[in-house]
This record gives sequence, C-alpha cells and structure tokens, in this order.
Amino acid sequence: MTAGQARQDDRPGQDDALQQEDRSGQDRPRKGAVPDAAVPQEGGPRWAWCVPLLLACAAVLAGWSAFATPQPAGADAPATAFSATRAHEHIARTAAQPHPSGSAAQEASQRYLVDRLTELGLDPVVTERTFATPTPYSSHLAGRVRNITATIHGSDSTGTVLLVAHSDSVPGGPGASDNGLGVASLLETARALKAAPQQRNDVVLLFTDSEETGQLGAKAFLADGKAPDPARTVVLNLDARGTSGRTVMFETGPHSGAVVPALADRPALATSLSREVYRLLPNETDFTAFREAGHPGLNFAVVGGSARYHTPQDTVANVDRGSLQDMGATVLETTRHLATADLGGLGEGGEDTYFEIAGLLVHYPQGAVLPLGLLAPAAAGAALWWTRRRGGLRTRAVARAAATLPVALAGTAAGGWACWQLALLVRPEYANFTYGAPYRTALPTAGLLLLTGAVAWLWAAWSGRRATAVESAAALTAWCALLAAVTAVLVPGASYLFCWPAVAGAAGIALSATRPAHSPWRAVAMGLCALPAVLLQVPLSLLLLATVGPAAAAAPLALLLLPLLTVPLTRGRRLAGRVPLVTGLATVLAAVGTIGAGAALDTPDPARPTPVGLMYALDADRQQAYWVTDQPAGDPWVDHYAAGSTPADLEDRFPSLYPVGGLRTGRAPAAAAVAAPTLRVEDPGSAGGDGGTRTVRLRLGAENAPADLLGLYVDTAGAEVESATVGDVRLGGEDNRTYTGTPWKWGLVLNAPGRDGVEVTLTVRAKGPVRVLLLAQSAALPAGSLDRPLPDTLTWSPTTSGAVATRVLTL
Repeated sequence: MTAGQARQDDRPGQDDALQQEDRSGQDRPRKGAVPDAAVPQEGGPRWAWCVPLLLACAAVLAGWSAFATPQPAGADAPATAFSATRAHEHIARTAAQPHPSGSAAQEASQRYLVDRLTELGLDPVVTERTFATPTPYSSHLAGRVRNITATIHGSDSTGTVLLVAHSDSVPGGPGASDNGLGVASLLETARALKAAPQQRNDVVLLFTDSEETGQLGAKAFLADGKAPDPARTVVLNLDARGTSGRTVMFETGPHSGAVVPALADRPALATSLSREVYRLLPNETDFTAFREAGHPGLNFAVVGGSARYHTPQDTVANVDRGSLQDMGATVLETTRHLATADLGGLGEGGEDTYFEIAGLLVHYPQGAVLPLGLLAPAAAGAALWWTRRRGGLRTRAVARAAATLPVALAGTAAGGWACWQLALLVRPEYANFTYGAPYRTALPTAGLLLLTGAVAWLWAAWSGRRATAVESAAALTAWCALLAAVTAVLVPGASYLFCWPAVAGAAGIALSATRPAHSPWRAVAMGLCALPAVLLQVPLSLLLLATVGPAAAAAPLALLLLPLLTVPLTRGRRLAGRVPLVTGLATVLAAVGTIGAGAALDTPDPARPTPVGLMYALDADRQQAYWVTDQPAGDPWVDHYAAGSTPADLEDRFPSLYPVGGLRTGRAPAAAAVAAPTLRVEDPGSAGGDGGTRTVRLRLGAENAPADLLGLYVDTAGAEVESATVGDVRLGGEDNRTYTGTPWKWGLVLNAPGRDGVEVTLTVRAKGPVRVLLLAQSAALPAGSLDRPLPDTLTWSPTTSGAVATRVLTL
C-alpha cells in the first residue's frame, strides 16, 4: 500500500485537527520513510471492548489480593500447622492491658511467656540489665530491659534462625497488635516446630524488651555478645503498625539474595521498593539494630487499620484473626525453609530485587537491574522505530501524548491532596489521626480510585484527539522505559515496576503493527502486554495507599494512574469526541461526592472514637499546673481545658514539650497524685578548682505514683557535660539538644525506672553549682484532675497525652 493510499484510508478515522495537520505538510519524513500522516485507520469489532473490561477485572483481582487475608485456622488444625485460634489465646493473656517496659503488667506478661516456653520443653533464659545508647541529635536513652530467649536445637546445625518479637507495649495502649501479633505468632510457631520432626538448624526465639523506647532490648542483646554469628544467622523480625490486613515483608538485611528465596513457599506481600523507601524514613524497629550489626534477615509487619495503632483501641477484640493467621503461617513456612537450608554461605549472598505477583515470588540479583533498566528504553525505542517504519504511528503524535502525561500525573497527585482537604473541611478531626488513616476508609478510598480512573480516562480522551491508541500507548511505554533506566541507577529496588511494563508495552506496540487495522487481535495483543503493569503496579499502589492513608495519597495515586492509563487504550481505538470527556468529568464529580459523603457519614462512636491529645504538666517547684495540647481549636472537650496561647517559658519549664506548630494551654489544678521526679545524691564528688571536673553519682526516681520515663537535663550555659554513665555504658557529653532555645541542651531519658529508680554517674566541668532539671512522665492523667470526663466518642492520642512533672535542682 502506498503512502497516498494510506493517507486516503486514514482520513475518515481522523478528526478535523488531525486532517489539517496532514495538509500542512509538517513533520515531513526523510526519503524512504513512511509519512507520519500515513497511519492505519483504527477499527475492530465491538467485542474488542471485552479486552479493557477483562483488564479492569484483572486490576480489581490484583488489588483484592493485596488485602485478602486467609481464613483463620481453628483449634483443631493439625499440630504441625499454624492456628490463629490457638495463637489468639496468647494475645488475650499478654495484651489485655497496657504493659510498657518495667510495669507490673509487663512483668506478668513476661512470666506468661516463660511459662509457655517451659511447657514446650524449652529452657527459657531471662537476661536483665540496665542499658544505654547514645543519641547525637536528641536526649540520650537508657533503661532497664528484660529479654527472654529460648532455643529449639537442630539436629546438625549449620547456623541459626533467630525469631524476634518485642514483648512491650506503649504506655497508652494494650498493644494487642503491636506487638501481640508478633508474640503470639512466635509462641505458636515454636509449638508447631516442636510438634514436627527435629529440624536441621537451631531456631532461637527472642522476646525483646523496650522496643517502643529506642529498641533498647535488641541493642542490649547485641551488646551482650549473645547474638549468633551474623555470617550464619538469619533474623526474622515480627512487628505491627496496625490491626488488620495482609502481612508485608517490608525490609531486608544485607545479603538479601541468600534469604529472600525462603519466602517462595508462602509469599508475603513483598517488594524491594519498600526496602528502598523504608531506609529513607526515620522509622526504626528491632530489626534496624540487627541490620546495622550485619545480620541478614526479613522484617514482617501488618500495616492495615493504623487508626488504632498505639492507642487504647489496640485491643484484643480489634485484632484481625485473618492477619494473625497470615503472619504466623508465613513466618512458620519461612522458618521451616531456613531451618532445613545450609546457612553457612549467607555472607556470600548478594542483594536481590524481588516482588510478589499473582501469589508467586519473583527475585533476581540486583546486578541484573541496570542491564534490564537499559534494556527497557532499548526495547521501547526499537519497537517505536519498527512500528513507525510500518506506518503504525507518527513520531510527532507520540511526542505530543508523552508531553501531556506528566500533567496527568501531577493532576492525579493534586486531586488526591485536594480531596483530603475536602475531607478535612467536612471532618476536621481527621487531622488528629497521627498516621493519616481514619477508621472508615472504604468510601474515601473508592472516591480516590474513581478520581484516578477519571484522570486516566480523560487523558486517553484528550490524547485521542490527536493520537491513535497505539500512539498513546507508545507514549506511556516511553515514559515507563525512561523511569526504568532512571530508577535502575537511583533506586534499584523500584526499577522492576517500570522495566517489565516497558518491555511488555514495547512488545504490544510491535505486535499491533503486524495486524491489519481492523483486526481484533491488535486489542488482544495490547491487552496482554498491559497485564504486567496491572499486576505489578495496582497491588503496590493500593497497599501504599492503605499504609500512608488518604492524607498522603498523592504518591500512591500517581503510581496507580500508570496501569489505569493502559485500560482504555487496549480497546485498540482512540477515545475521541465529547462523550468520553463528559464521562470523565462526570466521574470526577462522582469521586468528589463519594469522598465528601464518606467523610460526612463517618461520625465518631464508642467503637471508632476520635483521638485527642491532652497533657497535664506540673511545675513541682512552683506548684503550677497546665493543660497542654498541640491540637488546633475546634473540639469542645479539648477547648474546655486548653484554650489559651503558649506561655513564653513553657519549654524552659517542660523540655519535652516542644512548641512546634504551636501549643495551647490552660490552667490545671495542682494534683498531688501525679508522678513527680526525685533525686538523691549518692556521691556529691568534688571539684578540682575553678572550672574543674566534678563527678557526681545520682539516683533518679519518682514519688507519688509510678513513672514510665524519667528525664535528666543539664543547663549547659553554666556547665559542660563531659560524660554520663548508666549501668556499664558511658555516654558522651556533647550537647545533644542543640535544637532547643532553652539552656537545657544536654539530656538523658531513662525508660522503665522501676521502684528503686536508676543510678547515673555524671561528670561535669563547671566553676560553680550545676543546674539540672528533672522530669517524670506517665501515660495516665492524675486521678480527679478532670472536671469533665473524656466522652466515649474520644480516645487518647498516641503521642501527645499523659502527665509530666518537673523540678529544677542545683548540684
């Protein structure tokens, strides 16, 4: 067919603007090339619509797989299998109430763990010590920790599988998911392993203490020298950042290529992208300490239902048993795989890129990422060149479509942000949810998905005015190829998300060019080649959306847009005319209405209360007390207590209360029942002349009520701290609170002080008396301090609630 015939055939399928471009003679091809205007007429039977519909169904199923948890196994499950019903009993016994490190409830919980391990025929060892860790950019951290270990010996061990879960909770919540899920999973895993024939390798169970306060238990375990050799040890850490959802393996240690294959028997939701992202965040778990010590391993967590995370609503009743089954069964199978493997070569393993797709674990060496990242643009470029040579697309049309794609991505991100602002207008209390996800997220999430689908539809319709479906698909493929190459260099763990869709898209474009213009197989070819984008990007984007919540939906929605863009294009015909535009705009309005309706219907109730923050602050020297909150005005109950502005000297009197973003205060009664700090000088030391060094031995404690935390702050305007010693750990004297505008620029926080307090040896250089500020903090407000009880539609915020008392002394 000649170029002239192609132009004649194409004109009936083009709009006026495209015909005008053809007549203008622009973008003239070089000699021997097929003219850009000579594109095949788009066509195909009506049943070609089945292809995008089937692709949409695949997207729904892929998204569903990211959230569907297994059916909990009953108490009658085989002895060698994991049973959520059996494991749930452990949560009920260990997490019925808050049990922070050092509390009586934590001691009872740990006794229960020792008893259960003993019943399994193990020999649990309890290690107790005071441990401290330096913190260069905030107060140093120390505390009393009690770790529990037990070993299931192997028959011919080549190494150790170390299973880790922290046994403490935050002071303000029972911790049924964080970390009752992990503790119960370890106990049930141990029972199932003991019921099976003896495994090859040793399996060590470690229940750490004080994870919620700087991972002190894990760091103490490593500092004691009791950790197995990193070259022959795999660490599996279990944690939670919510109460429901699938188990996510979100972080690996070094030599991941030797460990990740252990997930193949029962893959968790796993992606090397999460490893890249998590290491950029300030978040830490016990696994952080092991990873930094060189231990290979895997970090597991449940991340759904974050509205209850670290709150009084993290109760036994709110734990999803399906999530417990998923976590326990995954860890059990992974442990069994590692317990039979040869662990002697762990140190020789490299890093892996990995992801789960349709229930299968895919992994390959990270050394292959850059070649694959370069293959993607090469394949895309070859496909575009070959298709253009056959008259299947025009370079100018592809470039126009590619230029508009960033606008669609930016519009999606901006739309997600705007919709959250809309939800905040309807429900201002959404801002109180620390992790951005309220309880009822079904309607807001549906609205965000509708919005993203509408943007995809509108882009396809707008692009279809000047480009064919193949040309629009080519533009999308070109962007994926570019992102594959860029991420292969900058973020290797994320490159697969764009590499395989780009390669598949290139194949689809090339295959479409081999079919006649009206052939239905063009749509089929494009649909099959769009499938990798749907299966890879849809579950991950939905998982990210559930993790960060609607407040930070912009990035997940932008990622979700990419696979959704392929759906209308797989019809094989461009979307043109007013009907697609009107349909897309109507969908945008429906999305906004759905989000607004979801927020309007989400009224607080006793089962889903709104978190509020209120701190009782007592200056014990002056017997002046304040109510303090970081929440903006709007809640009548909070406003009753704290409606005033921040006193100028508030941080000077209470160093733990930072006026970042502004605090509101109100006068409070000076309660006698609040935990107040005490200081006993065990050895006053002596100064060696003017400006000489002085070493003082102190014992910090609390009176009136137990304290969860104690603080010691030194006025460095009149003294220079040289060092501090807690237990057998020496801490540096450099200013670690340089961010504060107060004189308290050196600080030490003591966790789980206990009834006898904590001994601290402080070495300072000063010409005169040394001024110190003492602080005691607890999760509960003083009894009788509230003249209006907390309504049952409100609950305590996980970060800004409790009581703090201070006093200033001179040494």
